[in-house]
Amino acid sequence: MSYPTVELSSVRKTFGPTVALGGCNLTAYAGEVHAIIGGNGSGKSTLAKVISGVLIPDSGQVSILGKSATSPHEARQLGISNVFQEVLVADECSVLDNLYLGADGLLGSSMNREEKEAKASALMRELLGFDINLSGLVGELPLSVRQWVTIARALLTDPKVLILDESSAALDFDSTERLFRKMRQLKQRGASILIVTHRIAELVRIADRATVFARRRGCRQAGEGRDYRGQDSRTDCRCRAQRHKS
Repeated sequence: MSYPTVELSSVRKTFGPTVALGGCNLTAYAGEVHAIIGGNGSGKSTLAKVISGVLIPDSGQVSILGKSATSPHEARQLGISNVFQEVLVADECSVLDNLYLGADGLLGSSMNREEKEAKASALMRELLGFDINLSGLVGELPLSVRQWVTIARALLTDPKVLILDESSAALDFDSTERLFRKMRQLKQRGASILIVTHRIAELVRIADRATVFARRRGCRQAGEGRDYRGQDSRTDCRCRAQRHKS
């Protein structure tokens, strides 16, 4: 049975005079892909960082599986993994070290190096479509492969809520298809996947529901169904919807 994993109620976040989120309401459910779409500066990435504990809202409530997170560490403990828009890797460290970066106490604590290598190698092969040298330096890899390292790092935690903030921006079509295949696997296991994107094509291909951000025009959260039809660069969500400012 599907149940709420992420619930936001009247969440507001400002940066000085700038209102990034102006009373946001959103509910994501287990076993679904929920797209968060909108133009630049509409508050999408701010929302992702609020959910993952990077930013604390000025007001409102954020519930993750019935609990709240006030830091990225607490969010990870609750089962949230966030792949940020920025490609965050340690260039002078190996691929393997980057894959398990920040995982102390979450995974790998009972795994020896051989077990970590086997698990990481299998996942990277699935995502990339070819084998990669886990001992090589991340800084020597092309941008697209470094993006895969950040995605794989999140997947290795076996997240209950996975947030992908424009994570396919550096990926080509075939790579994006492999990412979508992995997202569907997570969905089947009951995870919630929130994909932040400005690409309507991604919404149509992968999302079950969507929240659309439009600065100064509010936001529409689509209800059940996948009848998204692009019309003149606008999205016609033929579903029940809620509005909130962003």
